[in-house]
Amino acid sequence: MTRSGGIAFGLAASLAWAIYNVGVAIGHQQGLGNAELTLLRYVGGAAVMLPLLLLIRVNPFAGTTPFRVALLFVVAGPPFAWVINTGYSLAPLSHAVVISPGVTMLVASALARYVGGNPVPLNRKIGMGLLVLGLVFIASDQDSALNPDVGTWAGDLCFVLSGTLFGVFTWLMSYWRLEAIRTTGMIAIVSTLVYLPLYLALFDIPSLPASVWAQQIVYQGALGGALAVVFFTAAIAHLGSGSAAIFPALVPPMAVLCSIPMTGQAPNQLQIIGLATATTGLFVSLDLLGNRLRRRPLPPDPARDRR
Repeated sequence: MTRSGGIAFGLAASLAWAIYNVGVAIGHQQGLGNAELTLLRYVGGAAVMLPLLLLIRVNPFAGTTPFRVALLFVVAGPPFAWVINTGYSLAPLSHAVVISPGVTMLVASALARYVGGNPVPLNRKIGMGLLVLGLVFIASDQDSALNPDVGTWAGDLCFVLSGTLFGVFTWLMSYWRLEAIRTTGMIAIVSTLVYLPLYLALFDIPSLPASVWAQQIVYQGALGGALAVVFFTAAIAHLGSGSAAIFPALVPPMAVLCSIPMTGQAPNQLQIIGLATATTGLFVSLDLLGNRLRRRPLPPDPARDRR
């Protein structure tokens, strides 16, 4: 039950992040910049988490230290959001969907192996390879236009850094055994307290319809800043950082599927191949096929039954 629950939480986190990522693209089309999208991610997340924390009477800062708060702020707060959003503006989306999730898997798995002492099973190595291959199929069909003023390498470095930060966050959640709701609420609250004054001092609020702000609060805050992180940290608690690290790599394939109802764009042949390959990688990484085969009853064997 614990394992199946962890898989369900991981899939829910991937779906929430996929919708959030499609929402980011929609937000840029609506006239929102990186500063506004970062603001909505954490202010919206705090607006969701605060009532929940009050309802269940949980103090998000209980049992933690300033060092842990500061480190989580860096690896999962506005610095992380700024780095990955900057990468989107400097390099093609095709680079983002391969580099950032792939680095997240590698960093979290490496920390679990070499710091936590947890070996990486062969099936997970094979599954991670299939996941990356699925991302490559999807990425090969993306727009390759580059920022004319800055080299693509700068955006690629941003994706490497953002993947590293989230890989560290994934491992820390398991290593420190942090609670999902408490930690998500703490990150959202601290990020809002730090980032909101900076935004108001440095940026002008764009004049956009209230419906745009409301829609993006759902995408950025409720999904990206709150529910996705809660689901993902719950998956880490059930599966450990090594297994849970594969779920961010499912975000691009799921985003392809989510774009159908949200933007009306249907996947083409390359994207379908990528979806199938990434899904196979998930099954292999989590040993789902092996578990099903091991649970299947053996056929009747008279000779064996006589023994």
